[in-house]
Amino acid sequence: MLPHAELPHALPLHPAGPEDLPAIKAMLSEHALPLAGVDEHGADFLVARDASGLMGCVGLEFHGDGVLLRSVVARIGHQGLGGQMVRAALRQARQRGAQWAVLRTTTAAGFFAQQGFRRVEPSAVPPAVRASVEFQGACPDSSITMMRDLRFGVSVRAAREDDMPAVLEIYNEEVRHSTATYQYAERTLDEQVAQWLAKRAEGYRFFVAVTDDDAVVGYANYGLFRPREGWRFTCEHSVYIHRDWRGRGLGKLLLPAVMAHARERGFHSMVGVVDAANTASVKLHESLGFKLAGVIREGGYKFDRWLDVAFMQAML
Repeated sequence: MLPHAELPHALPLHPAGPEDLPAIKAMLSEHALPLAGVDEHGADFLVARDASGLMGCVGLEFHGDGVLLRSVVARIGHQGLGGQMVRAALRQARQRGAQWAVLRTTTAAGFFAQQGFRRVEPSAVPPAVRASVEFQGACPDSSITMMRDLRFGVSVRAAREDDMPAVLEIYNEEVRHSTATYQYAERTLDEQVAQWLAKRAEGYRFFVAVTDDDAVVGYANYGLFRPREGWRFTCEHSVYIHRDWRGRGLGKLLLPAVMAHARERGFHSMVGVVDAANTASVKLHESLGFKLAGVIREGGYKFDRWLDVAFMQAML
């Protein structure tokens, strides 16, 4: 049985057995998903069941150092089951040595972006996956190709209240030692929980990056850029990474997740307010489609020096 602690009422996930294949095929047919490869790769499916029967499934097809993620289906009524299944599948893929996870989708790009996947050109997919029959023929040509780096053993999920002490530690490290935030006083746990609650109440998403043992190693969130009505289609994000996990690409998991959620909420533009001297942050934003919209010279002041402030913008 695989871990299922992400949700208060999460269903346990099990490797599929031969007796599960008819139900898997019926579920895929019901959702107009291809059946090709189910018999061949059925042993690498994960299934979720309750007393009424099959509630969800996800398939894995291993090709070289990559894995093709396919057939992700969750029935309505189990909130968060789809994300739970994706995270469990990626854990299993990492345990079996996969370095990259690839999928193709026609309608669920936003959902998968919130799991840390990024849209890529098919030519960027590992050759063994790209050459597989399933990759080439399972989805229509209009499908979007998405990929995730699995080498660092990190998943993305929605933040919970019990994540806030770890989030607070990450943020206060930045307050004390960096210009990633211009705040001087450390935030309290009550203030951190209040921020998380406010994001939830306003319908925005707060994501965390977690290891396989559920340790929080980074987080990202977003909200309105400015409170006036005319700004209602522009949002601003924050991304912070634990000091021991910087430079490993976690920003490229977290930032696409908040971008996808903001896009689904109807935002037109996202802004990142970055210390202009923070070249790593500037390059991260540029790699995800952000462009420099302007710089406020000496707009910030911390550690007894003036700081230039860069505004990075992406159209959603």
